[in-house]
Amino acid sequence: MVKKDDFLESERDAALALYSIRGIGPIRFLRLLKRFGSPQRCWKLRDPEALGEILPERIVSIILKGPDVNGLSRLKDDLEEKSIWWLYVKDEEYPQFLLDIPNPPPIIFGIGDKTLLKKDAIAIVGSRKASSYGIRVCEEMALGLAEKGLLVISGLALGIDSSAHRAALKSGKTLAVKGCGVDYDYPVRNHSLFEEIVKNGAVISELLPGTPPEPGNFPARNRIIAALSRAVLVVEAGKRSGSLITAYLAVEYGKDVMAIPGSIHSYNSKGCHKLIKEGAYLVESVRDVLDILNLDNLPEKKNEEVHEKEMDFSPNMKLVIDKLEAEPQHIDDIARRCGLSASLVSSILLELELMDVVMAHSGGRYSIIKNLNK
Repeated sequence: MVKKDDFLESERDAALALYSIRGIGPIRFLRLLKRFGSPQRCWKLRDPEALGEILPERIVSIILKGPDVNGLSRLKDDLEEKSIWWLYVKDEEYPQFLLDIPNPPPIIFGIGDKTLLKKDAIAIVGSRKASSYGIRVCEEMALGLAEKGLLVISGLALGIDSSAHRAALKSGKTLAVKGCGVDYDYPVRNHSLFEEIVKNGAVISELLPGTPPEPGNFPARNRIIAALSRAVLVVEAGKRSGSLITAYLAVEYGKDVMAIPGSIHSYNSKGCHKLIKEGAYLVESVRDVLDILNLDNLPEKKNEEVHEKEMDFSPNMKLVIDKLEAEPQHIDDIARRCGLSASLVSSILLELELMDVVMAHSGGRYSIIKNLNK
């Protein structure tokens, strides 16, 4: 049986045991570390008043009883069984990007490729209720950046986050930062995506495994996304979107913030337009991102514009393309603007859809996928 004195020889174990006490959390842990120097010293303290300056009475009484060695052993066994690794803030492998922020996570739990924490990364964030336009742009940006060898980071939420992860996995790796325990199945709809990220990327959290998602967890999660990234790209965001929190934290940490413009009538673009007005880079392509970050030395992606120019568009096709917009339009409106019959426009749109030039939406509406050099 492991004795408490032997247990306290390991700062990592002492830290994990302290961190696992319900109610301590990242902020209180860092305060303890700053005040007393090490988790071992916290456990050895017999001064309830000193501990009480930081912790509530309930937690003070737990610490005064000494570390629960058996409980720690069970926790470590559970982590090993679930293939969950963990990094203490003083570990050599702990990423410097997180050490540079005012409140780094004391412990990071993760599943997957640990080395990704030190890889050049771009965060892509946005609305959970993304539009078809937002999803399309997000996928183009994430795939393009992954093809350049950059790591795409996001929060594994529905909408833009999920689209960014999925697109990045088509050509590279991705890192998901969760607002709950790494093993907590949330959101349930992303279960298969989570499994794919674990195989071809990594999932991390500062919260203990098994911690359920709570509203207060996500703003704190966003600081990790911002800190680990060279820049934050906001694809779609409402005026009160959590993505704006990530963007403002990135500014605070000295990172570049970029935003995708959208329709002035779209609620999902209000937050992006706000960021642009406040100085964020307006981004329209992967090349814009690379130019902003001075990453011209990365290998060039296949020039899709040349391919598009070589497409054999008939005069009527060019007319329809010219009238299409990023926002979906009804086929009758497109036909009226082109001066063509709805039946003719319908057949043209079908051909363009097969050529990956337009996207069909519900209700007989269509939008252009990319701006073509006609």
